[in-house]
Amino acid sequence: MSILYLLSVPLAFAFLSLVFTSKVLVRSFFLLGTMVLAVAGWWLVFQSNPKEKIFAFGENLMMDSFCALFILIIVSIGLLSSLYAAGYLFKEDESAIPLVKLKRYAFFFHLFLFTMLLTVCSNNLGIMWIAIEGTTLASAFLVNVDDKKSSIEAAWKYLILCTVGIALALFGIILVYYSAISGAIGDGKDFLHWTFLMEHARQLDPEVMKLAFIFILVGYGTKSGLAPFHSWLPDAHSQAPSPVSALLSGVLLSCAIFGIVRFHALTQIVTNSQFSGNLLIFFGLLSVAIATPFILIQGDYKRLFAYSSVEHMGLVAVGFGFGGLFGIYGALLHIINHAFTKSLLFFSSGHLLHHYRTKEIQKINGIIKTSPLLGGIFFLGVLAIAGLPPFSIFVSEFVILASGFIAKRFAVCAILLLLLILVFAGLLKHASSMVFGKSEQPVHSEKSLLMDGVLCIGVVLILVMGVYLPTPLNHLLQEASLVIQGKN
Repeated sequence: MSILYLLSVPLAFAFLSLVFTSKVLVRSFFLLGTMVLAVAGWWLVFQSNPKEKIFAFGENLMMDSFCALFILIIVSIGLLSSLYAAGYLFKEDESAIPLVKLKRYAFFFHLFLFTMLLTVCSNNLGIMWIAIEGTTLASAFLVNVDDKKSSIEAAWKYLILCTVGIALALFGIILVYYSAISGAIGDGKDFLHWTFLMEHARQLDPEVMKLAFIFILVGYGTKSGLAPFHSWLPDAHSQAPSPVSALLSGVLLSCAIFGIVRFHALTQIVTNSQFSGNLLIFFGLLSVAIATPFILIQGDYKRLFAYSSVEHMGLVAVGFGFGGLFGIYGALLHIINHAFTKSLLFFSSGHLLHHYRTKEIQKINGIIKTSPLLGGIFFLGVLAIAGLPPFSIFVSEFVILASGFIAKRFAVCAILLLLLILVFAGLLKHASSMVFGKSEQPVHSEKSLLMDGVLCIGVVLILVMGVYLPTPLNHLLQEASLVIQGKN
């Protein structure tokens, strides 16, 4: 199993999706593609030695333990999203969505998975930049599956803002290349290889690298939903189909964070200071602070979860900013926990939209009475994303805050704790009114065993990971933390 084989799977199934003229065949190969990809990704990660790096395509592609962690997230959430989409969009009977749109959805879904995998497998920073721009182009079509006016507007806003951000990130990469040239550390062919730059970090210009990181943080920070560059995120997530929202929030935002952390690790070694770490703490704290009031007053449950993503990406940034083995470990664990928890909530939102035909919180009441399974899982998901024990999010939030106290960032931790309490109160208020309010009969009560099954898998995962972390995953997290610190 190689990196090239892993990348070829979603690319092949993307074009296969365009060949078939039957809805059943499109649906079957859509699911088959994500299943094959998931097995290939799990096999590649767990059969490899996490302490070693695997290279491909002339060292332009690479898998280390940091990359392997994100491969696991992409293929796992991709599989769950495709299973949910099979019941949500690809129906056995005559669907309102025509075949041509389903083929387009399947094509861009697999292409989206390919671009995200290419992002995290790129050792060449230029290829990573191209891949991150590719994620924007592929996912913009997924946001606009139904071709409604509001979806088109959200897709264009997402496309324009993220493309501008990516352009700024490109300038940051050019500055890194310039710093490598100025340091005269080679013949130029490896100047954009992350491994090469890490090996020769001491020879790079610290002042140029500081400026480069600012551009990278603004550029990739736009894509990751860090405030104040997040304005595209609530619109795109609220208009996209629920399986796409799960991928956008659970995986795409983390891929952009992946790019930021690669440069953060390099900048820390070059400057031998907390310059990049302090910037991450500032923008991370700002993201949590800006998301909090929008969560408290939100009237749309999909936008509510979108602002929750801004909050949690801020927490991840703060964790990386705190640094140290504890802070980095907590941030990486939070990325995993957020991916599965937020995906569960967006899958639940798909159920709610399917049953009630509205995204307004005030128009949904008494879910637990009309649909006990959905009501129970939805409420547990909200408690989980709010950080209540024994769910997985609580563990990673605790580790991040503990790392802050270890780093003696007491003021930052105090502000974070206050904001997290407010977020918890806001989420609990919204969820309680929806789940335990007066009973209202849903507009549409058709059941889907596949969609319900995905919800059950999701809630089991976030419960189990709150009390038990598998040894291979824990080992991978530790090795990835060392990679970010430049020790592996």
